[in-house]
Amino acid sequence: MNPRVMRLAIDAGIVAALVAATVAFIRNPQGGWLYLFPGQEEMAKVHWLSWQSELIKWWAATGIGVVAMMTRSWKPILALAGVLVMGVAHITSFVVPLLPIDLAVAFALYAVAAAEVRRWVSYVALGLGLAVGLFAVIWGMMSPSLYGPTAPVLPPSVVLVAWLAGDRIRARHEQETQRERKRAAEAELAVAAERGRIARDMHDAVAHGLSIMVIQAQAAIGALERRPATARAALEAIETTGRHSLGEMRRLLGLSRPEETELAPLPGIADLIALADRVRQAGLPVSLEVTGEPSRMPGGVAASVYRIVQEALTNALKHAGPRARACVTVHCGEEGLEVAVADTGRGTGGVLDESRGSGLRGMRQRVELLGGSFSAAGGAAGGFEVRIRIPVVLQ
Repeated sequence: MNPRVMRLAIDAGIVAALVAATVAFIRNPQGGWLYLFPGQEEMAKVHWLSWQSELIKWWAATGIGVVAMMTRSWKPILALAGVLVMGVAHITSFVVPLLPIDLAVAFALYAVAAAEVRRWVSYVALGLGLAVGLFAVIWGMMSPSLYGPTAPVLPPSVVLVAWLAGDRIRARHEQETQRERKRAAEAELAVAAERGRIARDMHDAVAHGLSIMVIQAQAAIGALERRPATARAALEAIETTGRHSLGEMRRLLGLSRPEETELAPLPGIADLIALADRVRQAGLPVSLEVTGEPSRMPGGVAASVYRIVQEALTNALKHAGPRARACVTVHCGEEGLEVAVADTGRGTGGVLDESRGSGLRGMRQRVELLGGSFSAAGGAAGGFEVRIRIPVVLQ
């Protein structure tokens, strides 16, 4: 069922119940209507015209209140205004005093308190409701024959209880809204972090592959005429590297569309052997030493280590210069993971600036996201060294 139709049905049910209770209260079992206080029957005969005008006023006010109550769910302020007018008219009437229909004030006030309105509006509504309730108390004291013994207490208490119940509902709704906003904000942050991670992976994979391809292409051009076998080997290496880089890009782009792509496993420490082979084929001799228990390393940490070593070797390949060598050591111990990538090349040639480019900055971000430490600096005897340490618990 449509939510608005359902709310309208609830309001109609409340109105029907209040009207039925009122009719049952004033209906005479022998027919006609009860006279509700002493002397009323005589007054109706002697002052017939005044009596009829009061009846008209009472029914007109009741009609206003009933129609207003039908808007309670989506126009609670309008509903409260209508039933307050009805309540004041009923309180001052000498024909019919307060009846069950006047409980509509409590229902309307509950709706205002529970609605998403400004707090001052809710407080003003409470004040008006209490004012009408106190007015009923005062009027009842002035005309005690019109009201029962609970009249001085019942109207204000009903008003206050209704407002407190509605305000409690509003508070719960606001808390739930805040939780939903917090969850949405956390989801947006998670998406942003994932995009950043994919961007770093894309940079590392593409930069590494293109660097090797450019170096191999230069070697192929130089050996094309005098050493065709060497040129052919370089071109084959370019093809292999290009295919591998395209596979990396497809896998990374597939992270955002898992329903369309069957993803390959994330690279890990075991894939460092193949990475070292590709770098050797590109012309940079690389030694690799892995100790400890890399198979027990968490998958996310292992993938980050692979990317960091990949970026460090790519930088060495581009900047270390000829006759340089690189050494990669990985130790997976109970106290954490330690990785060092060092080369014997030209070094930094001055103060290291991580703000230039995104390679070193991306490596540092990866390590810091895992709660580790990162350092990159020129070696004492030249060259360049990257060191990381990540505190992890082996699986």
